[in-house]
Parts: sequence; structure tokens; C-alpha cells
Amino acid sequence: MSKRILQIIPTLDRAGAEKQLCLLARGLPRGEFDVHVCALTRGGPLEAELREAGIPLAIIGSAGNSTRRLFGG
Repeated sequence: MSKRILQIIPTLDRAGAEKQLCLLARGLPRGEFDVHVCALTRGGPLEAELREAGIPLAIIGSAGNSTRRLFGG
């Protein structure tokens, strides 16, 4: 049984913490870990990398944003 991991980050901009999140999400063995990513405010350039790697991704958006894209969007 895989261990579930939810990585939460404010955005998917191309900055240090976001790059590290992508490296970790893509690098963990799929047979051991079920990795999901949640961006709290918006997506960004790293969104495509996660989707191409098959990492489930949720972008919640700001409180004033009526558009919500959740896992697979």
C-alpha cells in the first residue's frame, strides 16, 4: 500500500521552493508514494511539468476567484 503525500505550496512559480517541490514530487518512487500537489493561490510555469509527469494537481485559487480547478483540470 502506497503512502499518500499531499504537497501544499502557495503558487507554482519558477522559484526555489517550487522547483524543489517538483523535483521531490517527480522523484519519489510511484510504487511507494501516492503524491498529490495543491497550489493555494494560482498555478504557474511548473504546472505543466507536474501534469506531464502525471502528478495529480489542485489549484484552489484566491477567495475572490470563482474558478476552481481540482485534480486533473
